[in-house]
Amino acid sequence: MDGEIQALNELTQHSSKRPPPGGLSDLAFGSLAGMAGKVVEYPFDTVKVRLQTSSAQVFTGTLDCLRQTWANEGFGGFYRGLTSPLVGAMAENAIAFYAYNRIQQLIRQVTGIPKDSALGLPQLFASGGLSGAICAFVISPVELVKCKLQVEHVPGNAQQAGVKFKGPLSVVGHLLRTEGLRGLYHGIAPTVARETLGVGFWFGTYELVCRQLLMRTGRGNMSKDALGPGSIILAGGCAGIAYNVTSYPIDVVKSMIQTADVRAKDAEKGTLSRKGVMATARAVYAAGGIPAFYRGLGITLLRAFPANAAMFMTYEYLSRLVVR
Repeated sequence: MDGEIQALNELTQHSSKRPPPGGLSDLAFGSLAGMAGKVVEYPFDTVKVRLQTSSAQVFTGTLDCLRQTWANEGFGGFYRGLTSPLVGAMAENAIAFYAYNRIQQLIRQVTGIPKDSALGLPQLFASGGLSGAICAFVISPVELVKCKLQVEHVPGNAQQAGVKFKGPLSVVGHLLRTEGLRGLYHGIAPTVARETLGVGFWFGTYELVCRQLLMRTGRGNMSKDALGPGSIILAGGCAGIAYNVTSYPIDVVKSMIQTADVRAKDAEKGTLSRKGVMATARAVYAAGGIPAFYRGLGITLLRAFPANAAMFMTYEYLSRLVVR
């Protein structure tokens, strides 16, 4: 083990690194990567959000949620509200990859690390975390709209809550009329916390797995260009798992805050939508203890591997075309 750690440290300090694409390429490739990942993951995400924001009386579990969604809404129910998050995913990933690479460049300038030397893993985790914090301000309104649309058609919600949306623009219009611009950022605090932690682990885990794979195949002094599609799929999938495992409890709190006015039970009380992060977290705990913070995690991890593998595959191979 000590030998592997030492070898990994040497790799961190001395391995060559493919220069990142230019700014416009980062934005374009990140956007396409986000679109690919979102199309793969969205049906799983719909089930996740519905499980997060509903009690066991509504859905007994993942399979029951799948069955009810199919029976009540058909195939389209799994993609309800896709437009907003698809645009958001494209913007989020474009900014994430752009910021991630630019922050690395800034770290090199400040620390004097040469361009052809890889950054240390702590620096990569930090770069990912900072890029996630920036992305949070872009995706928070998008996720707010998405979550409301995803849970509106859960049995009983629309009828009892008195809220009915025709689509993303309907949600935006309702929020602007009732709460103003501030309403679009309901849940921004947990979104920032989730993205800072999650994206840090997302990029950090991806880089760590790639380096381990290069080291184990005797190519530790080479860049990620030496890795084949199977390795990129593995690294990207592991990155998605790491993102969700580390940030999932925060995501549950965020979803509860953002859907309080749509969910029938809480709309009747008229109070949860005004609660902050800690009050909402206490309410989640009171309703189901620690397991309540992980309700829907299974379906989330199931979607995380293929969706994030698709994202990193898209970004990596488009980047290689430009560099070559």
